[in-house]
Amino acid sequence: MKKLWMCALAGALMMGAFSSQAAETKQRPFTIKDELTRSECGDCHMAFTPSRLTKNAWHKIMTTLSDHFGEDASLSAEKVKHIEAYLLNNALDRKNDIRTKMRIKAWAKKGIVDPIRISKTPEWTRHHTFAQRYQVMAKDVGYNGPNCIKCHKGAERGVYEDFGDRYPGGE
Repeated sequence: MKKLWMCALAGALMMGAFSSQAAETKQRPFTIKDELTRSECGDCHMAFTPSRLTKNAWHKIMTTLSDHFGEDASLSAEKVKHIEAYLLNNALDRKNDIRTKMRIKAWAKKGIVDPIRISKTPEWTRHHTFAQRYQVMAKDVGYNGPNCIKCHKGAERGVYEDFGDRYPGGE
């Protein structure tokens, strides 16, 4: 009986967390602090947090903007230099700490070295590809690539649990 009561209490607390999450999301700062990066990258898709990819991956992306996943995303040399500097300074491997080294080593064990697609990182695939519900949700919102804000309304502010009106509470 005590376990059942504890589960009910935990559930009630979680529901309260989801209901207040939308207000908290709006108060959080954008995960992309650089306005030029947020506006240029965000013209076509959500501007992704630089810590999602390595320095090598960001460099590959920024040096192939004329064929950016099948699109021409060319920018002036000045803008490319500015945005690339921001991405590299905030990339996953910017820190030389043990957690980052372990994460990159785990990627390598899976044969993943400097993926240039967010959707090819182990973190992304762990949360998206195994769930049949994800497939239905992706089709429902017209998913055609990692554009997190299609489903996660707070993604630009680092909140991925917020599914907006479409999937309240992650359901």
